[in-house]
Amino acid sequence: MRNTFNTLMHLQEIDRQLATLESVKGDLPQRLEAITEELESKQRARQEKEDAIRETVTAQQQARDELVLMRERLKKYQSQLYQVKNNREYDAITIEIENTEKEADALDYKILEYEESLAKLQQERDALTPVIEELATRRTENQEILEKTLATTRDEEQKLLLEREETVKAVPRQILSTYNRIRSGRGGVALALLRDGACSECSSRIPPQRGLEIRQMDKLYLCEVCGRIMIWLPEAKNT
Repeated sequence: MRNTFNTLMHLQEIDRQLATLESVKGDLPQRLEAITEELESKQRARQEKEDAIRETVTAQQQARDELVLMRERLKKYQSQLYQVKNNREYDAITIEIENTEKEADALDYKILEYEESLAKLQQERDALTPVIEELATRRTENQEILEKTLATTRDEEQKLLLEREETVKAVPRQILSTYNRIRSGRGGVALALLRDGACSECSSRIPPQRGLEIRQMDKLYLCEVCGRIMIWLPEAKNT
């Protein structure tokens, strides 16, 4: 069991060094991810504006084509007025002319609405362009900084990861599971030393009887306050 505890101490030192290397990156990965997400969101927004512009242009052209046909029909009705033979025919054509004029006016108004919509969409699209360019520049800059940072730590990190992989093989599965669980919930520190009758991490006092049991190093004991695995190292002048 003592060998297991020694291995756990070595494992914690490896994890501490890995955490130090990770801290060198700072918040660069998160910052880069946030910039990338915002950039992609703005790009999607601009694409939506582009799609809406195309749809509006198509609808506007269809309305113009329909208006041309309607005006040709209106000319035809107007020419027929001179060929009517009775009041009934005159009234019927007059009604058609009035209805066609109303439809033409409605199309004119719709075309103007499309024009206004296009101007607004184009303005919104154009406003997104400098934002996207600025975000793209920031992403490139942060990517370069992160890559340079990773380049300085990559070899050491890889070496430590390989060493950790070999080290965990010497730790019983249940104990390793306990170590990982505590480490995850206690800021990366799963072990604590019995030092001067107290836990080295949370400074809580350890009862004398429990201290004697911990010194035996033949069983897993957890600090009753912080829950870390208690270790005793004679060379550390623990009492």
